[in-house]
Amino acid sequence: MRDHDDDDRLIGRANAVPDERKLIPWIWEGVVAEGAVTLLSAPEKVGKTTLLSLLLDRRRAGGDLLGRTVYPGKTVLCSEENKRVWDLRQPPLDFGPNLIFHAPSGDSPSRGRWKRFTDDLLTLHFRGDPFDLLVIDTAVHFLPLGERNKKTQGWALAELSMVADFPAAVLILNQSRNVQRPLAAFADIVIDLTIPRGPVVPTRRRTFTGVGRYPDTLQAVTAELNAEGTDYLLLPDSTPPDPPLLATLQALLQASPVPLTRRELLARWPDPPPRPDSLWRTLSRGLERGLFVAHGAGTRSDAFRYELASQTHPPEVQA
Repeated sequence: MRDHDDDDRLIGRANAVPDERKLIPWIWEGVVAEGAVTLLSAPEKVGKTTLLSLLLDRRRAGGDLLGRTVYPGKTVLCSEENKRVWDLRQPPLDFGPNLIFHAPSGDSPSRGRWKRFTDDLLTLHFRGDPFDLLVIDTAVHFLPLGERNKKTQGWALAELSMVADFPAAVLILNQSRNVQRPLAAFADIVIDLTIPRGPVVPTRRRTFTGVGRYPDTLQAVTAELNAEGTDYLLLPDSTPPDPPLLATLQALLQASPVPLTRRELLARWPDPPPRPDSLWRTLSRGLERGLFVAHGAGTRSDAFRYELASQTHPPEVQA
């Protein structure tokens, strides 16, 4: 017969095991967390859906992806692909019974349809079948990214914030060329998926780089999809070197007596200049890593001006 001392020892042993999810409630460690929004950005046909499929497979019973733990749970998938297409990915993958397909009707839904969609999620979460991850695949298909009315964009993103506050994690997939600044600024974690530079030959290797507001956010790994398409295998030295953009940025800022705007950086760039969105992402990563400092309000009349963190100019020079 077990006495109360035995119960106390069992409780003490359970309390002694650190619960990492209490510190940061990760769904996928370093990538997706409850109460946060993650933006996964990649060019077309690079592998966003493949990565998402592997994540959904791990969500069935828990597992590992890119060397980081994925916790089991229920996922709501708002996808531009229908359920039949997703079923074709099983086997070799297995999404299990905890995957719910739910999306607003129509492409780029109106405010009313989007509101009904988020209201349905609220009902599902609190009255029916609680979930801890919502996936939007893709943002350009469901969110008003092309809407000139910034209030409409802000309203749609605020509705997603409400979902994150359930709490649940929100994962948004989008094509790099369609990422607009409000969407990237809205996200708590931004992950870029790219093909490593090298010879122009087919490759299953992919580089994943991230920035975010949370400690332990995935920073940079390179992995190769196995032949079966069921896992990404980390490469021995998986941290890629700093991109050439970063080195050129540092050289331009080092040579300037005053902080520079993005437009000024592009004007001084050795030929050929980078795409504006690539420059913005590199500057954002540099800010996250503490390499750069930004001044200004980020408006047309007061654009952000960047300088090296190691060379901060006095206020009178910045003015």
